[in-house]
Amino acid sequence: MSNRLLRRVSEDLSQCPEKELKNLILQALEESDLYSALFNSLDDGHVILDEKGVVVMANQRIFSLVPYQRKYRNRPLEGMSLRECISDEDLCVYIEDVINGKQKGEDRDFTIQVGSELRTLRVSFRRLYTSNNQYMDIIISDISEDIRKETRLRRSESLASMTTMAAGVAHEIKNPLAAMQIHTQLMRKAFQRFGSLDEEKAEKYLSVIEEETEHLNKIAVDFLYAVKPLDVELRLGSLNEEIEEVISFLLPEAEEKNIQVETKLDPFIPRIEFDKRLVKQALLNLVQNAFAAMSEGGKLGITSKNQGDFISLRIKDNGCGIPEDKLSKIFEPYYTTKASGTGLGLTLVYKIMKEHNGDIHVKSELGKGTEFILDFPVPVSERKALKGGEE
Repeated sequence: MSNRLLRRVSEDLSQCPEKELKNLILQALEESDLYSALFNSLDDGHVILDEKGVVVMANQRIFSLVPYQRKYRNRPLEGMSLRECISDEDLCVYIEDVINGKQKGEDRDFTIQVGSELRTLRVSFRRLYTSNNQYMDIIISDISEDIRKETRLRRSESLASMTTMAAGVAHEIKNPLAAMQIHTQLMRKAFQRFGSLDEEKAEKYLSVIEEETEHLNKIAVDFLYAVKPLDVELRLGSLNEEIEEVISFLLPEAEEKNIQVETKLDPFIPRIEFDKRLVKQALLNLVQNAFAAMSEGGKLGITSKNQGDFISLRIKDNGCGIPEDKLSKIFEPYYTTKASGTGLGLTLVYKIMKEHNGDIHVKSELGKGTEFILDFPVPVSERKALKGGEE
């Protein structure tokens, strides 16, 4: 619109003797054309709206990104409302809600059909101010290729993980299957030689087969836990209460193994959103791992602390520790530093923490002990409640 106005003024002034003024206007036109070329060369689509939601400027890229009402496709957007030209209802509603203050204007992704192509567009917002007015710059980016690359990467990582887990399963089931096969063969040979099997030997062989069958069942259950999506039910609750329940449950085992359990739980931590069943499982796995590392007794410390945006839970033992070169692998499926176990316990803990948008870290020193640090995010509502609504 500014270009057309400037050209009209320039034409009127062509009849005037004020050549200097005309040259200034022509220079302004040149600069305006340059800005317009730059605006139209942007990779993202831009639509600039005034306070009433009317389009005052749009670049060429927008025409190839979003679906348009057929009757307006060959017309410039200036002076039109979004609904007059864009045919995607969800996109229009979200932009209108942002303009009207019903939405905060956070980046949002939309999957949109444009002709025969399915695209993923990211919509973001930026406010622009002049001396007299304010405008909303709507930025529309085509992230379809990024999404495809991310999907391919996830599939590749998933395949690599499944390959590792399959190799782990094969390794884990090898020993129990071999034991079952050996004892089955012993029973067969006894029948072939003597025609019968005395009760004591039969009981011994069958006991081994039964034990190994249970072992195989545990491997299958742990494998399913590791690969299937977790059924997560997030509810507000007290993390300290869950910690105390787990300690109470495991205290008899700790006393039997001559392990002293010390707790220091922050009484002022806010509530968090978590799945009680899954978090309890994670705590059990970590504490039992600590017990296994202190075969001759020791000390286990459990602390919780409010860190503002998150609650930090620390589980520290003074057991055998983990070699530094193995620390980076302990959350991998079927990796274990213990003589027995499936190597899926810490994998499950890691998975549970990620499902809670939390994080887990480990520190260890060989011969001195290991510390696991779990960070649980605190909901904004709980942070506000704890600070008396200051945030």
